[in-house]
Amino acid sequence: MTPSAELSCYTANLAEYLSWEITDIRWHIASAIRLGVRTEPDSRLVFSQHTRMDRGNGRELAYRGAQPWDAAREALARELADAGQVLVVTDAAHLPWSPYPADQHGPHWILVRAARTGTWLAVDKFSTMTMHGRQRPFEGWLTDAQLRHAMTPMPGLPDAVRNRDAHALGSRVPLPPDTSYRWLVRTATSTPAADEWSVDALPTLRRLADRLAADGRAVVDTVDDLWAAGVHQHFRLTALSERGLAPLPLVQPVLVAWTKLARSLRFAAKSVQRGTPRPDLVVPAFDRLITATDKLCTELVAEV
Repeated sequence: MTPSAELSCYTANLAEYLSWEITDIRWHIASAIRLGVRTEPDSRLVFSQHTRMDRGNGRELAYRGAQPWDAAREALARELADAGQVLVVTDAAHLPWSPYPADQHGPHWILVRAARTGTWLAVDKFSTMTMHGRQRPFEGWLTDAQLRHAMTPMPGLPDAVRNRDAHALGSRVPLPPDTSYRWLVRTATSTPAADEWSVDALPTLRRLADRLAADGRAVVDTVDDLWAAGVHQHFRLTALSERGLAPLPLVQPVLVAWTKLARSLRFAAKSVQRGTPRPDLVVPAFDRLITATDKLCTELVAEV
């Protein structure tokens, strides 16, 4: 798959996984994208970037985990033999092609698509400019030791990161113990979680604006979620525009506003971490996005 816009590491490699069975994968992804937000009982914000795009024919993806590595290796080999490919959870800091430094740990999905004596064929379609440098797509062979190192368990990750992991498929999915090597398998479709999401664009953005203007800790926790929301919305709106379903002159200001929001929130998060919250960075960025989104939504409704 060669998208015309970036996706998060989760969705970019999920899309590549699904491209083997879905012909028009770009439109499949674009149709599933919508920003969902809800609040946990502890007041933490949780995000869903899209509906479940992996479900079909009574099957869906689910996490699996194992410890020690020998058990994980055997399970990976079985799934590879059954499905021809496996999505695995790696640590971005441990990937040879990643710009992330060794102390910047975080989950990063990649694909394993073949195995031969002592080596595994890894595919990573994620591509973006990160704060640590350019992340480029990768396809190549990893030794068993390299894959094991890449998949090193990451115990003790922040709750915001664990929530991101649990909702990477679009709805809440149980996570294996964080001391285990992790991957995803096809399994029978489960009963959907009874979570309620705010998904209407304008109310959701206003809700986020109000919360982040008043809560610096929430800015720090959600900056990566809202960066991901921006790249997903860029992908979706680009696809709509390409199909003539959204006029580019109205789409473009929304894309620019999402980009500026991500940049403003990154600066605001750093300010919070220095002990000097900057709601003056948050409020105008959301106002710009809400105004552009409102104009686009109004125009699309008028055309219908």
